[in-house]
Amino acid sequence: MKEFQEKLPAKKHNITLYLILFSILLVVALIVVLTRPKKIAYESFLDGNFEIYVMDEDGKNQKRLTFNNYVDDKDAKISHDGKWIVFTSTRDGNYEIYRMTVNGTQLTRLTDSLTYDVNPALSYDNHQVAFVHGDEDSPNIYVMNFDGTNMQQLTDNPYKDLYPSWASDGSEITFCSDRDGNCEIYKMNNDGSDEVNLTNSLAFEGSPSYSPTMEYIAFNSDRDGVGLDIYIMSPDGSQPSRLTDDPATDSNPHWSSNGKIIFFQSDRDGDFEIYRINIDGTGLIQLTFNEIDDFLSP
Repeated sequence: MKEFQEKLPAKKHNITLYLILFSILLVVALIVVLTRPKKIAYESFLDGNFEIYVMDEDGKNQKRLTFNNYVDDKDAKISHDGKWIVFTSTRDGNYEIYRMTVNGTQLTRLTDSLTYDVNPALSYDNHQVAFVHGDEDSPNIYVMNFDGTNMQQLTDNPYKDLYPSWASDGSEITFCSDRDGNCEIYKMNNDGSDEVNLTNSLAFEGSPSYSPTMEYIAFNSDRDGVGLDIYIMSPDGSQPSRLTDDPATDSNPHWSSNGKIIFFQSDRDGDFEIYRINIDGTGLIQLTFNEIDDFLSP
């Protein structure tokens, strides 16, 4: 008995040491995850047709993910956790929606119809995909589960309802529609109820994108000039602020993972390239430098 009691302190010491080592490894793992470079998904015509690429938010480590000659892979949207990409492709004869990992693996087809399926957007929890479905002249906004099941229609108009974007809490979806004669920005509840027009002008207002904090909606508009520029506004449509001011076409804004930076495409250097800018309009940086167009999804 005495010998057994003498061994107990050593055993307790070993357990404490194991717990300390486990805690250190856990902290290191969390640091690696939190500091891992966030990705941007985009499409490029660099290889003769549209293919999906990813790069870090600083423009580094550009990597091609799809390899399909003679078909288009486009409309790429990356999930908030950086693990998944949803996109559209004509690889099966018409535009359908697919998903894959950010490494290009686990390719899964989500829609299978003879109509127009485009503009996919993942909810922040990756449970649902909002997208555009229907006749190309009058498509509407739909949602489906992450695996393509339980497809539900949210808008029902003989016009074009396009470019859905989720609020981070999943409660609302923004989109644009030409139901008032020109493209305007709307939002609605995630079940399609309570549609609200957020912009009301004679200008083209499109490609809305909710910030991760739900503090702003980014969009592109030609309300102040001859070309499209990037703007942000409050979720109720008030307090619009212009971020870019260039005669070129600046469009298709996407938010950084921390909500402090907006990525967009512009043809200001002669062809479309991808840029980033701070939400106060400072810090403009060009990220891609190809002689062929690079695009962000609308």
